[in-house]
Amino acid sequence: MHKRRFLALGLSFLLVAALVLAACGPAPVVEEPVVEEPVVEEPVVEEPVVEEPVVEEPVVEEPVVEEEEVEVLGFPRSETLFAQQLTERNATPSNFNMWAGWRQRDRGMQQLMNEPLWVDSFETGEIINALTTGPPSYSEDFTQMTIRLREGVYWSDGVEVTADDVVFTVDFIKATPGAGYNATVAPQVKSVYTADRYTAVIEFIEPNPRFHFVVFGDLWGSLWIMPKHVFQQFVLEWEPMTVDTEAFFAFEYNPPLSTGPYVLHSYDPAGFWTAWERRDDWERTPTGMLFGKPAPRFVVFSHYGDFTARVIAQVRHEVDMVDLSLPAIRAAIAADPEYIRAYFADRDFPWLLAARHPGIGGAVFNTLKPPFDNREVRWALTLAIDPVSYMMTAYDGAAALNPFHIVLNAPQLIEPYTKPIVAWLEEDFTLDIGDGETFKPWDPDAAYRLVEEAWKRGFEFPDDPELIRATFGWGAWKYAPDVAARLLENNGFSRDEDGKWLLPDGTLWKFTVLTDQTPVRWGYRNAEAAYVEWRRFGIDVRFEISEAGQLRPEYGDFDVAGVGVVGNSFLASPDLFRPFANFHSDYLEPVLGERQWGHPSRWTYPRIDEILDEVQGIHPDDADQLEPLYLELIKIFIEEMPTIPGTTSLDPYTVSTYYWTGWPSAENPFAIPYHHYLTFKYLLTFLEPTGR
Repeated sequence: MHKRRFLALGLSFLLVAALVLAACGPAPVVEEPVVEEPVVEEPVVEEPVVEEPVVEEPVVEEPVVEEEEVEVLGFPRSETLFAQQLTERNATPSNFNMWAGWRQRDRGMQQLMNEPLWVDSFETGEIINALTTGPPSYSEDFTQMTIRLREGVYWSDGVEVTADDVVFTVDFIKATPGAGYNATVAPQVKSVYTADRYTAVIEFIEPNPRFHFVVFGDLWGSLWIMPKHVFQQFVLEWEPMTVDTEAFFAFEYNPPLSTGPYVLHSYDPAGFWTAWERRDDWERTPTGMLFGKPAPRFVVFSHYGDFTARVIAQVRHEVDMVDLSLPAIRAAIAADPEYIRAYFADRDFPWLLAARHPGIGGAVFNTLKPPFDNREVRWALTLAIDPVSYMMTAYDGAAALNPFHIVLNAPQLIEPYTKPIVAWLEEDFTLDIGDGETFKPWDPDAAYRLVEEAWKRGFEFPDDPELIRATFGWGAWKYAPDVAARLLENNGFSRDEDGKWLLPDGTLWKFTVLTDQTPVRWGYRNAEAAYVEWRRFGIDVRFEISEAGQLRPEYGDFDVAGVGVVGNSFLASPDLFRPFANFHSDYLEPVLGERQWGHPSRWTYPRIDEILDEVQGIHPDDADQLEPLYLELIKIFIEEMPTIPGTTSLDPYTVSTYYWTGWPSAENPFAIPYHHYLTFKYLLTFLEPTGR
């Protein structure tokens, strides 16, 4: 009740009470007659008025105390965005030469510094033409590709980006064995030349209508354009090009030039953080031309330590976007619900977008090592996994089941591939388990069982079959340990008195599940979950963590690894060549210990080669020809199971709105929400400072 109304009511009450008291007073008084006395007036003596002097008090103004600018690592917090570096501490903090070997590009190199030719924005389902004005054009026979560059884009040192840079890049990589993308470019490119200042033409040895997807289309890595005026110092001869490889591979490219809206500001020599500053001429970059000015003046990617340290840092407003485990996400939101949130606002579980990430994580077998060269052993290990238990171990049940080698819930793939494959599994697909018996391994109810387990744990999610399928997948492989045991026994395996599995030679079956990723990442989560399942099945399996820079999967130094089960998909297109191309036997390195440029499983299959060769000559948009071939390819991968797909690749995170607002979310999914993807520079143009 307002104070004024309360006062009025109080006065009314007093008035009414006074009237009531007057009406209920005593009996009337009989008045005596009044005798008036004569009034004698005294003379009035006026006193002089003495005015007191007015002494004005001096006005003392309170000093205005300005709020001090908060600084973190020496950067003004109100102008700086801080994010966790996904791959954590930099192994090579002073080296920015992406073309000479593996670098942790998520330190800001791909998100802020570099602009590729084309970008797969899988959240919006579109291809962004970054350095280019549009998609490439191919000749009718697909032996020639023309690239048209965007005019007015400049390297950060003031030199314009032109077709000379594109031509130089292709020639240089082709002439440099061991350089990134050499294994793809060298056997496919016949020649490359400029048609004019902004047009480059590439001629192929064989028809290749999707060279741009495989080589220049960026999702998490592609062949970046090199600044010719920097790297031409390593050219010894121009016709044909000969490169001083020793000097090139030793070159750290520090400081690097930028085509993106930020330039390197500084970095920690110990590898814990890298800082970037917005370019003064940001408008001369594709980001500026397409989206506008990025809001933060500075962006710092840092490693904050374990999950507890990360939660503390975010609650203290020291980091804006951070990778966390699912329990850590719950802890962060509970500690600061006003400013910290995950992807969804209207519900908690599953906290993140899980159904259409372009990568697929799971268990990858080294198929050059027995017994993983045996299809039935691989299927036995698949059926020894309880998919619900696996997902609870990996992601607290918050991830989508994705048991195929394609992204099941990708909008472009559902009609041509997901639905037909699910129908085939439900109706026709069986495994031969010996003695004339077959087994149907498909479990269409696995996603619902996953949600039921989540309910048991106290998580809430609607009992809506369509929403469950869209969020958690179409099904999974059955948990059938008895069938798994039978497949192994058919191949000479046995168990000892303790229930431990023995190899056909009678020795204890031991192998290692390797991950070279950090605990928050999908590779680690899938590797750990597979390890837990196989231990329960009775295998003496061990879990091993290595440094990412050691490249152990690439060199074949593993038994089973938690890495991508296929290559990443371009979800803006239904074409499936990119995720499967690296299984072609042309990429096979048959000697373990030598670098493999194809898929780490080193699995090949003659019919897969034939399909990929045939697809190579078909335009990516020719669905009538491609769909039957890709359906056959998917079925072969299921039948052979060279890798076990588990879930789409997830990177759980939270954001803080204390310093910056406007983050993408389920309510406003305008961009890929992750800070480690190359689209982060575009996202930054939508953020707004809070003024704190």
